[in-house]
Amino acid sequence: MAWFGWALASMVLMGLGNLGMKAAGQRGLSPAAVLLWVVIGELPLAVAYWLWRGRPGGSAGAVAWGLVAGACTATALILVNESFTRGAKTAVAIGVMNANFVLVALLAFLLFREQLQPSKLVGLAATLSGLWLMAR
Repeated sequence: MAWFGWALASMVLMGLGNLGMKAAGQRGLSPAAVLLWVVIGELPLAVAYWLWRGRPGGSAGAVAWGLVAGACTATALILVNESFTRGAKTAVAIGVMNANFVLVALLAFLLFREQLQPSKLVGLAATLSGLWLMAR
């Protein structure tokens, strides 16, 4: 489970980033400005990481999937920032957004043949139940 520390650190940093987006909006930035500053903050790190990992190339299909993933991520951030400006509670909006793992788990099962053990299905159901309770 050498991957777990990396995933846990990403959870903490994504949480701090999400809180930062809400704080930026509360301090007067429009949702569009929040997204712009988030992307500007991401770009130098993305380039540094790309350079550090040896500037890996890829097929046109792989690059296209990367671009689609970026467009989906940016659109998700636009939508969550819009939810903040419409009065969403931070924990609930971010919880709902991050429940995307349910979709990811199901599509990974269908597209990549990743296994969904019964214990994982119970965990997915428990998380969705928790989100439902939080949103009430």
